[in-house]
Amino acid sequence: MRRHCAWRIAIPVLVLVAGAAGDTVTFTLLTHSDNQTLLPQPKGQVGVSGDHVIRTTDDITGSTFNPQGCFSFNFTNPIGIWPPDYPPGYAEGIHSMTGAFGLEVDLGSGGTASITSLAFEGYVSPGKNSAQRLVCPGDTAADGNYGAIDGLPNSGSYSASAGANWAFELVFDWYYDTPYAGSGSIDMTFNNYGWSGFIIPVSELTPAGMDLAELDDPLGFFGGTSADFESWLLNEVKPRLPADAAWLLFAQGTAHPVWTNPGMGMTTDGLVDQTVLGYAVPEPGTAAILLVGTLLWSAARGRNRN
Repeated sequence: MRRHCAWRIAIPVLVLVAGAAGDTVTFTLLTHSDNQTLLPQPKGQVGVSGDHVIRTTDDITGSTFNPQGCFSFNFTNPIGIWPPDYPPGYAEGIHSMTGAFGLEVDLGSGGTASITSLAFEGYVSPGKNSAQRLVCPGDTAADGNYGAIDGLPNSGSYSASAGANWAFELVFDWYYDTPYAGSGSIDMTFNNYGWSGFIIPVSELTPAGMDLAELDDPLGFFGGTSADFESWLLNEVKPRLPADAAWLLFAQGTAHPVWTNPGMGMTTDGLVDQTVLGYAVPEPGTAAILLVGTLLWSAARGRNRN
């Protein structure tokens, strides 16, 4: 009997080791096959008839207008630049982004979180690629020639519970690379840029799980109530997640750039908003530990029955 109890105690210990503090978790941006052509737009912008967040009621429709919308994007809102300078229904930014980012975070118990890498790709218009990159101490973007950014703090916090709405906060520095000054250029920089959102276990993406938390988009792109947003998560996001996705991260941020390249037509009075939707799968080591725990549990149950 004592041996049986020991097996039961060992299993949660193994699971906790898999989520130890300091682990780097890779989140991959969620994309889908119809994530292409026309670009996402902010709600309420002059000359714009849809926000192009996936399948919201005011999306522009049509075969060339990305009717399914997109998940991760940022868009710029230049001050005083409207049609005809910008064609109707168009905004600059990184659209239909792909890529990944790394977080040092304990997803099991929460606490501090640090961003370790970020590499997003997209386009400012069809055929014109752009990128978003993390700024770290010592990077060229932090040498004083591109605004008052130093690559710090790149850190934040995560609350690993439904009662705290799985809340995720992060502050970091990043720069914008667009085709205007050539590939590898620094076109805009952001200092202490904030993401707010949540990291929720995919197992909690159920009606019962949604009843325990109040999840919403901080910038209000989706409109309506938290219930509307949670319904969107359940009906539109969850079915598109890979089968092995274990965690879903949703984050939004908004800020004025601290430096801009004059060739962009964007000033520090302009605004950049961002939405990011990413997922994480168990790392191979984590999966192995969880498998061992499952096998031990099964063996213990078998001995108990005998």
